[in-house]
Amino acid sequence: MIEVYRGSDFFEGQLLKGLMEQDGLQVFLNGTALQGGLGEVPALGHLSITVNDADCQRAEEIIAAYERGDFALEDED
Repeated sequence: MIEVYRGSDFFEGQLLKGLMEQDGLQVFLNGTALQGGLGEVPALGHLSITVNDADCQRAEEIIAAYERGDFALEDED
């Protein structure tokens, strides 16, 4: 297993996990239980996503596409 993402935004972590799973990757989102335990104390980098070593490159491509905005929804007029 290899870590491909580290952050503190639970919703972003869940979104990335879902995008990767949709592509057929086996994904583990770690640190979610810490979210409630931290309370109001600011903490950075407590969430991480790990994937199988063989899926690392594809997972990184998905993250890069997300960061470029490739998955953004278009506004309808």
